[in-house]
Amino acid sequence: MRIVLDRRSCNCWEPACETHFAWHFLREEITPVDCVVEISDDGSQKLTFLILDRDGVDKELVIDESNRADAYDSWRQAWERQQAARSGTGAGA
Repeated sequence: MRIVLDRRSCNCWEPACETHFAWHFLREEITPVDCVVEISDDGSQKLTFLILDRDGVDKELVIDESNRADAYDSWRQAWERQQAARSGTGAGA
């Protein structure tokens, strides 16, 4: 599944966004919210999020069973860990 979120025009503050993300996207049924631009089934078991963020950085977060709990707690921290692992530095490396 691939989901595109556009936070650039969303009025949801960060802590609420974290809660909404977990509630709407990481349970059995995915439910769209205001920031959802696109949801497409790519046949993958993984969830791939493209998050167009307010800071101008487009964030791609891939969620599978290995990082689902982290993403449920905080999509931003899960993304940061994923970035660190990809670059070979920091947590998750």
